Amino acid sequence: MLSKEQIQRLDRLFPVLTKLNTKDRDILFSAGQIAELPDEQMLMQQSHQCQFVPFVLSGVLRIYKLSPNGREMTLYRTLMGETCLASIACQLTGDEFPAMAQVEEAAELFMVPSKVYHEILDKQLAWKDFLINSMYSHLIETMQTLEAVAFDRTDNRLVHWLLEQTHDKPGTIRYTHEAIAVELGTAREVVSRLLGELKAEGAVQLGRGRIEVISPARLKQMLE
Repeated sequence: MLSKEQIQRLDRLFPVLTKLNTKDRDILFSAGQIAELPDEQMLMQQSHQCQFVPFVLSGVLRIYKLSPNGREMTLYRTLMGETCLASIACQLTGDEFPAMAQVEEAAELFMVPSKVYHEILDKQLAWKDFLINSMYSHLIETMQTLEAVAFDRTDNRLVHWLLEQTHDKPGTIRYTHEAIAVELGTAREVVSRLLGELKAEGAVQLGRGRIEVISPARLKQMLE
């Protein structure tokens, strides 16, 4: 059974749980477990069976696809106060996990066993409303990613990404070229070449594992 403090924290992050009756809450909080996972820990492998549904109490989970040649593409992230929608989909359909799930920032998760999830949560209308809202949000995010990959030039996507990371201000981004390639769904060599061009334009400076955005105005001009 979770402690009183842990239950209160879950209720704050997931108010939908307060709508459960006392009996169901007792079952849920007795069966579920708190797990603390370090960054880069794999949570789920593609084609594995989902044994738990994770509720994120802190940290970030990254859900991504891995191609046969080893390239990655981020689909979406699951943040504090959210649950992994791919895991929910597996519970609904009985299918295997369709992607990869990795801890991007050290995370604390409330892990609900699949059996308990089916006994309690997937019967609750309030929970289904919560899922619909969550799915809509992540669907829009994923559609924007796919639209950018399909229709926008890679150099424009890189510039948009740099501005987004620094909120249109000068600043430091601590990402490797490989990690940026994963975010944009392209190759590391392409990112390195484009960053070199941005450096030559005086928009950025490059260092080991970091990028200094020194002229957001110049980046915006390139988009125009």
